[in-house]
Amino acid sequence: MSPPDSSLRELVAFDGPVQWQRVGGALNLELRGTTRAATAGQGGAPVEVLFSGASAAALPGTLRDARVLARVSAPGDAQLLFSIETTGTQIELHARAAQVHRQAARAFYAAIPPTPVPLRVRLGWSVLLAALRIPGAGRLLGKLRGST
Repeated sequence: MSPPDSSLRELVAFDGPVQWQRVGGALNLELRGTTRAATAGQGGAPVEVLFSGASAAALPGTLRDARVLARVSAPGDAQLLFSIETTGTQIELHARAAQVHRQAARAFYAAIPPTPVPLRVRLGWSVLLAALRIPGAGRLLGKLRGST
């Protein structure tokens, strides 16, 4: 890979194979893969990069361990320059914009601890839901609660 250029900013670094496909419509090029792990022993998260108005760059059949870089451009430029780098290959790509979609579930649930639910509460809900499967049980429970 080439040495870092001060005018390039890394959007995403993939780890392993990267699937790509050309699609119709405003978003015409899509890259999907897994990000590099932040810490050792931890798997990366799924990520996709969508390009709109991408030039017809010739991408190889397979991409592996790719990095997507964006060149910092002057405000108002109609086309932006992106670079897709893999080991020994650098592909220049012109596009109007790029969107990076990351799955936030892993980070979200790591930041918010799970709420412990006591066993008796779980059993109570299980019994209630099982009872509501019986025809007429819902009406009977409504009468017992005082609502019609």
